Amino acid sequence: MPQERTSILLRSPRTVYWATQVVAWSTLIVLLGLYYYQVGDLTADQSEVLVLFCLTGIGISHLFRRVIVQNGWLDREIGFVLPRLSLVALLLSVLAFLVLAILHDLFFPGYDPMLRPDPLAILVSTINWTVLLFVWSLGYFAYIYFIRSRREEIRNLRLATANRENQLNTLRAQMNPHFMFNALNGIRALIDEDPGQAKKAITQLSAILRNAMATVKRNLVPLGEEIDIVKAYLELERMRYEERLRLHIEVPAELEREHVPPMVLQTLVENAVRHGIAPLLDGGDLYISAYRNSTSLILLVRNTGHYTAGKVKGTGIGLRNTRKRLEMLYNGDAHLSIANIDGMVESRVELPITARNDEQRA
Repeated sequence: MPQERTSILLRSPRTVYWATQVVAWSTLIVLLGLYYYQVGDLTADQSEVLVLFCLTGIGISHLFRRVIVQNGWLDREIGFVLPRLSLVALLLSVLAFLVLAILHDLFFPGYDPMLRPDPLAILVSTINWTVLLFVWSLGYFAYIYFIRSRREEIRNLRLATANRENQLNTLRAQMNPHFMFNALNGIRALIDEDPGQAKKAITQLSAILRNAMATVKRNLVPLGEEIDIVKAYLELERMRYEERLRLHIEVPAELEREHVPPMVLQTLVENAVRHGIAPLLDGGDLYISAYRNSTSLILLVRNTGHYTAGKVKGTGIGLRNTRKRLEMLYNGDAHLSIANIDGMVESRVELPITARNDEQRA
């Protein structure tokens, strides 16, 4: 707890402000000291005067900040602010000269008094202080604008992340009822044909839903878990289609640790069964495979049938949502395509290999 409070204190805007004040004015004094040392004018008294100059600069510039903040100039346009900064810098430069001169003559009465009738010295000192304070104010404005832009950028990133999460959750919420609707329709058809199989189908559906609920809060799941859900779903469908659904799965064991979005492969398989194989009197073959190249993980679902682009049977919500999820999760680097290849319909998902996948394999 003490370390945590210390960390918060060090990151607080007030601490950063005062640390910057001290560092900036101290750096200026060090540079002036080096200059006086080079020309041979640096003495013990001159060093003490430089320290007094530093303290005066910190105090006067802090007063300048109060004027800026209290007048709300940080929220005004630069064209409005610049003339006012110049005027305040000039007025505060006179105050800075008087403060420094009084302190100087009070603490160093025998060392080159500053409160003497020398208009040229007063003019030069005032000009120097005006330039210093004006430059300080520009630096302060630049710092505030930078901090605000960073905060706005972080805020926008957080909003974008929250919006993306909300969209993903919405898509998941749409897909699960879509799957449930199709599964229940299949079970309804079994009730009249084979009540015993219908009971088994309901048990199988409960297992599928249990597995699906385990992935509801995860954006990515191991491919092995997705394959298990697909197998459970296909067992459910085979109760209805029996020998009309001929299944072939070829997924190497070493790829089962690769991460994929949940329900993506299951959606492609469901689409292949419902819209490709189910309408055929003799049924058809369903091939599920996966392989990896140097940059991507490819998921393939091939089924008997014919695909006509633009012709959608049913609502098409499953494929639409799958494309949206891939876009949001991979920022356009993942692709879903459906085409007729060698007399079969091939659904292909190409996922970029991520650092997370590589770490999981190591």
